[in-house]
Amino acid sequence: MTEDRQTTKDRLLDAAESLFAEKAFENVSVRELAAAAEVNVAAVNYHFQGKENLFREVVQRRFVGQRDKTLAALDGLLEETGGRPRVDQVIRILVRQHLDGALAGPGNASFMALMASHMQPGNVPMACSFFKTIVAPVFATFSRAIIAARPGLEPEQVTWISASIVGQIHHLIIRWQKRQTMESDPETLQIMLQAFPALGLSLPEYIDNVTEHITRFSTAAIDGLYPEVSP
Repeated sequence: MTEDRQTTKDRLLDAAESLFAEKAFENVSVRELAAAAEVNVAAVNYHFQGKENLFREVVQRRFVGQRDKTLAALDGLLEETGGRPRVDQVIRILVRQHLDGALAGPGNASFMALMASHMQPGNVPMACSFFKTIVAPVFATFSRAIIAARPGLEPEQVTWISASIVGQIHHLIIRWQKRQTMESDPETLQIMLQAFPALGLSLPEYIDNVTEHITRFSTAAIDGLYPEVSP
């Protein structure tokens, strides 16, 4: 019975993620969710007590796991280096974890579309919940790690560093996602590949190249703006 219930929950979560991304939360009915998951309508209330809780669990399933991996990797780095990591090590973890979470897993593209559609200015509860449970813990741990790597950084400087790195990550995620939509338009795709040849790489190669570029670029910027002071 437990295994059957878990299977039903997973099917509902998978169907909800796809439908919410395609049509937006408010345009998907409980009946439609049940049909897509091939379960009866009562299963939505039985497992999630309604569509709103189902949506929250969709978000939790994706982002909480990614958050925890990032936190564990940063904490592990601090422990391995005795609390004195290099700047590039800290940045590389943040970039790699973010890219893997956004692009590398099955269905991640549709999930990013889902989140984009629900993180609009009008959706205050969703944005606040996402910030408190996902963004704030990662930012706090990244801040601790980057200050350990470059003592003397001020909190305001760390916020600019974080925003710059995350901005690069998001831009290059969007580039990859746009490239995937152009398979049916070879002419436009060729123009895009000429402008940014890295989009012609396989996904694993793209993630590797983006990770290394952002890491090197951002490390050089931090070294230039906030050079390490010898004791």
